[in-house]
Amino acid sequence: MIPRIIAHRGNSHDCHENTMAAFARAVADGADGIELDLRLTGDRHWVVHHDTHVLNGGRRRRIADMTMQEAAVVRVGANGDPLPMLIEVLDWAKTIRQTLVLDIKDTDGADELIAAVEAAALPVAPVFSSFRKSVLRAISRRRPTWKRALILDDPRSAIVRQFYGRAMVRWARRRHLAALHMQERWVTPSLVARMARAHMNLAVWTVDDPTRMVLLAALGVHAIITNRPDVARITLGQMAPATEGA
Repeated sequence: MIPRIIAHRGNSHDCHENTMAAFARAVADGADGIELDLRLTGDRHWVVHHDTHVLNGGRRRRIADMTMQEAAVVRVGANGDPLPMLIEVLDWAKTIRQTLVLDIKDTDGADELIAAVEAAALPVAPVFSSFRKSVLRAISRRRPTWKRALILDDPRSAIVRQFYGRAMVRWARRRHLAALHMQERWVTPSLVARMARAHMNLAVWTVDDPTRMVLLAALGVHAIITNRPDVARITLGQMAPATEGA
C-alpha cells in the first residue's frame, strides 16, 4: 500500500505553520490531507494554532484568555499571516478534496467543534485527532461514527514500544478508533501487522527524510505526516494512488 501524504500544519517547511498560505501550498504540492492544530478562545471559538500563547500587541497572551475578535487580529510568521479561524478553514476546505486532520489541543469545546464541522458540510469527512483520550471520548459520545485517531508521542525505550504499543492498539480497537498517529520511532513490522489485523490505519509523524519515507512505505504504513509534502509527493510519486482516510 502506498502511504497517503498528510501535510503537517500545511507545508510548514516553506510557509509559516498553521496558516492559510501553508494549507494552500500543501494542496498545490499534492498532499492527500492537511493536519492542523486547534485551540479554544475564551469566548468558545476554535482557532488554528499549536501553542497555548500568541504574541499580541507585543506581549504574550494565552489564546484561552482571548476573544475570537482579539485572536483574529494576531499576525504570525515573517510574512505577517493572519491566525486562521476554524470556520475560515472549513469554508475554504469546501473547495478541495483533501482530508482535514484536526489535532484538538484543548479538552473543552466539543459541542462548538461539532457544530462548526456539521455546518460546513465538507465534501470529505475530517479526522478528529488528539493526544488526550478524554477529547476522543467526548467526540465519540456525541458522534460515534466520526473518525477519531489517538496521537502517541516519542516512546522512551524499545520495551515501551513493545508493550505499551500493544496496549494502545487494543485500547483503540475496543473504542473503534479509525487510526493511531504515532511518532516514527514506534514503527516496526510487527506493529504494522498488528494494526492491520485490528483494521485500523497507522499514520506516522513527522517524516521529512525521503529515505525514511520509502522505508515506511515498504513497511506498509497507511499515511506519512510530513512538513515537506512536496518532497513526499516526489518521493512517492511513481507509486499507485493512495486510498482515502488518515
